[in-house]
Amino acid sequence: MAKRLATHYELLKLELTFDQMKSFLELLDLQQTHTQVRILENGDHEFILYDQGMAIPLTFHPLGQRFVFEGSFTVKDLKLANTFRKAIQQFEGHGKVQRVYEGYHMEYSYQYGQVTKIQECRGEDTRLVFEFKDITGELKRLLIDQSVEDQIAWVRLQIDQLLDQRRKGKFTKEIDQELKNLTHELFILEA
Repeated sequence: MAKRLATHYELLKLELTFDQMKSFLELLDLQQTHTQVRILENGDHEFILYDQGMAIPLTFHPLGQRFVFEGSFTVKDLKLANTFRKAIQQFEGHGKVQRVYEGYHMEYSYQYGQVTKIQECRGEDTRLVFEFKDITGELKRLLIDQSVEDQIAWVRLQIDQLLDQRRKGKFTKEIDQELKNLTHELFILEA
């Protein structure tokens, strides 16, 4: 099995409430991550993590009732990288993460704490390993599309019946108005 050299957080975005900030700090403490916390004059909360002697500052800016971190950094310690993976999942973060190995790297895309895509990159070659498909959403869209098809069939049936009545010559004025309305509805549905 290949040894991970580093984990590069190309983009990481976390939005935390004050209570979630406490939980984030508890998660770091639980994983025995050496952390310093500073509250700056402008209300920013800065977490300074230490990774093999290197300081990694994470600055959370207040935004309404939340604190937002958005940035990039590299972690070499596997335990710290695992802690961030847990934080992304627990706090429903967004990000693009590269796990760097000798000769290649794996790219992970996160949305709302879930892995949505995994790619293996070797030089210029990229291979898709996993991609999340929103099957429920696709089925809903398909059902809506099917519903439109059913509506179109119903409108066409009504038009055919009205045309049959019109041929008989009764109430042509009313039928013409109804045909006008139905053809307009059909035009909208087919668009």
